[in-house]
Amino acid sequence: ARARSGKLQQSEYTGSTFSVSNVGMYGITSFTPIINLPNAAILGVCGIKDELILKDGQVAVAKKMGLSLTFDHRLVDGVPPAQFLVTLRKLLE
Repeated sequence: ARARSGKLQQSEYTGSTFSVSNVGMYGITSFTPIINLPNAAILGVCGIKDELILKDGQVAVAKKMGLSLTFDHRLVDGVPPAQFLVTLRKLLE
């Protein structure tokens, strides 16, 4: 409620190392979020949509949601962020 009313103190929303940007509520299915300094990474969450897939040789409808992870290669190698996305995908599925 305080965040929505603009009453947060600056110390309550600064100093993070990771951000999440959710544009899914606008129906966006793909985007590339920009890192907010001094963060090391930002996760972009896209909208959920129905998509036709093959499951056990049959056509089925599945819910699909895009995720975009932007990270600073000066701070982190590419493997840990990829592993993070794999884990996140498994948890969401």
